[in-house]
Amino acid sequence: MDILIVGVSARGLAESAVRSGLGHRILAVDHFGDFDLRLLCENRSIKRDLGLPYDVRHLITASRDLTFDGLAYVANLENHPSAVETLGHGKTLLGNGASVLSSVRDPSRFFGFLGRAGIPAPKISFSSKMFDRDPEIRWLRKPVRSGGGHGIAVHIPVVHLGPGMFLQEYLDGLPCAAVFAANGLDACLLGISEQLVGEKEFGAGGFRYCGSILGPVVPGKAGWRALIESVHHIVRAITREFHLVGVNGMDFILKGGAALPLEVNPRYTASMELTERAYGINIFDAHVAACQGRLPAFDLGAQSAPDFLGKAILFATEDLVFHNPRWWYERGARDLPFEGEPIARGKPICTVFSRGRSRPECYDELTKAAAEVVGATVRSMKPVEQIS
Repeated sequence: MDILIVGVSARGLAESAVRSGLGHRILAVDHFGDFDLRLLCENRSIKRDLGLPYDVRHLITASRDLTFDGLAYVANLENHPSAVETLGHGKTLLGNGASVLSSVRDPSRFFGFLGRAGIPAPKISFSSKMFDRDPEIRWLRKPVRSGGGHGIAVHIPVVHLGPGMFLQEYLDGLPCAAVFAANGLDACLLGISEQLVGEKEFGAGGFRYCGSILGPVVPGKAGWRALIESVHHIVRAITREFHLVGVNGMDFILKGGAALPLEVNPRYTASMELTERAYGINIFDAHVAACQGRLPAFDLGAQSAPDFLGKAILFATEDLVFHNPRWWYERGARDLPFEGEPIARGKPICTVFSRGRSRPECYDELTKAAAEVVGATVRSMKPVEQIS
């Protein structure tokens, strides 16, 4: 089967697909068209090949004359069900259909279900009048079509809540994410990770997602096992209600040992490649199988992962020029720009990875890797070989 992977950044799922050994021909259409994506498969870039800014309509344009049998999508297609319907028309859809996306990505439906199911979650509102009833609650203003933390801010009462926005109760806890495979009726939990949000060490700020650390997010075996069971119960309930298929992610806040769901990302997510590295699961294989009704025989609680695994997305804090992508690729970095590519302030540079025996060690190794890339890029008038 010829399978098209489409979205903002296709590299992660494309890499998993090529490694899967399933024998499919993989094509990709995304915004970045990274150096390492070009090493993996035939691809087309909105930015590089079309010279256009990112827009889902441009994904459709870039895909129009490609020949493929199956469609798999990544962020942010979950917020554009009609685009998924258009791209997948007459093809085998490997993922959640438009009606499922419209349902599970609707905050009123999602949080309404959580309330009926007795699953603790933050309060939400589509009106600032909530301030009159709960003046002590701190609120976040979020786009209904959210993704990667973009557009999220602490809500100020005097600011008008515009269209396409809603309020969500701010919870002081650890931001986390769960990865699971679903077959429409049941789900298999594949991983739990801490989310790195707004970390200045990686050039991020505010609520911007900039990486993940996979490993026990609570101390002690009993507490970890209890959290696994609780999260597994939640994702199974969500799967049954919304009929999710394939691999999915759920963002949640860990507070007082409890997992409080924030949203479901009903597609491949950024932390999934850490799951692959930690447990030897091929995510693309699991995705295809789950779409066909088969869940992996996997018990997260029975896994032994002595190390913590981390990834960080680096964002430019000033205008830069990138050099030596092959050198960085061989050192394990991913999502790499091409030689001499200019990177504007605030835009992603690349992704780095780390491993550590503890969470602090893993994080420290991430910051070292990030500093090395940024330091070399800032002084990029010299080749990397001369800098090292």
